[in-house]
This record gives sequence, C-alpha cells and structure tokens, in this order.
Amino acid sequence: MRRYISHQFPNQLRTYTGLLLASIMVVIAIDFFLMSSDYAQHSFKQLINKQPLLSFAITPITIVLIVYIAKYYCHYIQGSGIPQLIAANDSRNKSIRERLLSFRVALGKIGFIFIGMLGGAPIGIEGPSIHIGGSIFYGFNRFIKLKRKLLIHSLIAIGGSAGLIVAFNAPIAGFLFAYEEIGRNLKKQALILIALVSGLVYLLAIVYRGNNPYLTNMSQYSLDFGLAWQLLPLAILSGILGGLFSKTMLFLVQKFISHTKIKVIVIALILGLIIASFNYLSKGQIAGSGHNEVLLMLAGDQPGLGFVVMKYIATLSSLVSTIPGGLFMPSISIGAGIGSEAANYYTQINIQIVTIMAMIAYLSAVIRAPLTAVFVILEMTVSLHLIIPGLLVAFTANWISKQISAQPIYEALADNYLKITQRS
Repeated sequence: MRRYISHQFPNQLRTYTGLLLASIMVVIAIDFFLMSSDYAQHSFKQLINKQPLLSFAITPITIVLIVYIAKYYCHYIQGSGIPQLIAANDSRNKSIRERLLSFRVALGKIGFIFIGMLGGAPIGIEGPSIHIGGSIFYGFNRFIKLKRKLLIHSLIAIGGSAGLIVAFNAPIAGFLFAYEEIGRNLKKQALILIALVSGLVYLLAIVYRGNNPYLTNMSQYSLDFGLAWQLLPLAILSGILGGLFSKTMLFLVQKFISHTKIKVIVIALILGLIIASFNYLSKGQIAGSGHNEVLLMLAGDQPGLGFVVMKYIATLSSLVSTIPGGLFMPSISIGAGIGSEAANYYTQINIQIVTIMAMIAYLSAVIRAPLTAVFVILEMTVSLHLIIPGLLVAFTANWISKQISAQPIYEALADNYLKITQRS
C-alpha cells in the first residue's frame, strides 16, 4: 500500500511547498485580475453610456490591435485559454506544454483582457482565469521538478481547477471541470491530488478575500420537483441555441483563419464594428462579461429579447476574432436573458428559478460539460438545493447541443492548438 501511494503522489517536501506557493500565487494573481477587469469594463460602460458614438472609434481599434499583436507576437494567449490547457494536458511533448503554459502567458492574458474590456469587448474572465491558474502551476514545475507524467499532467489540471475556483468561488465546479474537460484522460488516482489541492486553494481564497457568492444568494427560492418537467422546453431551446453557437463559432474560426496580414486586419475590423454597433445600440450594456446584467436579471429585471440577440452575436463575433477572453460569463448572461424572457410563459415557477435553469441549460449546451454547468451556477447563486432540476435541464440541453455540434467547442479548439504547435 505504501509503495502504491508513493507512486501516485509526490514524496518530497519541496513538492508540497511548491504546490502551496503556487496556490497562494494563483489566489493573489486571479483576484487582481478580477479587480482590474471589473474596473476596465465599468470604465468603458460609464463612458459609452454618456457618449455612445465613441464605441465606433474605441472598440474596432482595440479589437484590431489585440488581434494583430496576439496573432503575430503572442499567439498562445488568444481565445479563452481553456483549449490551450486541454491541449497542453493532452500533449506528451514538453516544448508544446511550455509554449502554451508559462508565467509570460499568464501575464499576457491579464494585460490583454484588461485592454479588451477597456475597449468594450464582450468577454469573460473565467476561461482566462483557468489559463492563468494552469500557467502558474505549470510554471512552478521548474522549482518542484515533477518527473512522472501522471503528476505533471495533474499539475496542469490542478491549475485549471484552481483558476475556476478563485474566479467563481465554486470549489465543486472547479474540481468537476478538471474531471470533465482538462483531466479527462488522467488516471483516476490523479483526481485525489487534484481534489486535495483544489480544497487548499478554496480555503486560501476564503482567507484572502472572504466567502461571498460570485453572483447573489438565491437560496430562498425553491421549486416543486413535480413542476420540473415544465422546464424541458426551456432546456431544448437553450440546447438548440447553444449548439448553433458552438457550430457557428467553429465554422467561422476555420473560415477566417488567414496568414495574410491585410485579411487579418480587415476581418478584425469588421468584427470590431459589429461589436461596436451593439455597444452603441445598448449604450454599453452588452460590453464586458455580463456579470452586472445577470445580477439585475436575477433581481427580476427583464432587459428584453434585444439584449439576448445582441449579446449572442457580439459574443460570437468576439470569440471568432480570437481576442483573449472567456466564454463562461457571457454565455451565462445570454442564458439569463433567455430565462428572463421565457419566464413570462411560466405561471407556476418563480422568475428567478426559470432564469437560473436557463443559465444552466445554455452554459451546458455551449461548453458541453453539464456537471460543471450545474455546479458553477448553483454555487454562484447558493442554490445547491436545485440540483435535481439543474441536472435535468443540463443533460437535456447537452444532448440537444450534441446533435447539432458533435465535438465539444473546447476540445475542437484544443485540437487546433495541437496542430499549430506541432507545425511550428
């Protein structure tokens, strides 16, 4: 038994010291990242709310500059960062892992997300947080010097899990995401180490900044499970919209791949103008992650169908442009908008419950990780008592989405990164 345990876990004190230091650094770095991103998106929204026309100057220029610099000088910081983490964990090539994950990549991610949000890009912070967490933990391998493949790849999954935990204050979701996406090819024994360090990161985050939910406490709202079947049409609709989003995004990313600088600039400019148009029409409402808009919808506000359409197209445009930015929170805000509109047709279910279920369903349909979608939303809203209807809508939407887009979005993008790194 002792030999078995020593083979599965590190057996040197410096390894655990390194894991502790990496955990502390992730908590501090991501908390700073969240605060700086929040400041950037609020600054843009305040400016555009007063002078909407400025969006047509600020947003396209920002998108073009970020796309150009990222593509030709900092290629591996593009997108959400989750595909890079999956690609690094799937690769057995050390040089590929070091290109996708490093302290330099983490710093670049923080800087470019700040600039993107300052320019009105409709992007989130959770995917980048996962990428930052993975980069920091993998960067620490230079000091703790793990050799066995099991432990090295566990380290990457731990970092991704830690990034999600700190970003959303969602420990269960962080661990499940490591299981569903990042570490899906790891041996089961590795999950024990991931769980232990994830718990440590969660405790450190609580000590550092408190234990407030990322969204708001919705524990006072409940649902009669006998009414859960009424949520199936909402799950089906969310599954269709989420599946179409993924399929369209993957198609356009492949279509717009170009190595000609003029084409890269023109495409980025067009996509930037599309986003700018929606920033102008919404007076900055669709810019940023959508965090504030979700809070308003959970409080009962109904922004209208226009918000859903604009956020959907703007988020799609932003991700297709390949600028650094996350998908979770923008997707959650779209789901909340769908639920807010659908709530008008539910007379027996509270609007807040419908909104939460739509958030779960749409996120599950987009990222195709139903367990993560359920727990991240329920932990962010302190609503774990809704787990049964949450699982029902998540797996329904996931199945519907799979019929439209067979390969999960992050897995498909990770395959692209592996191809790129192998060619370069």
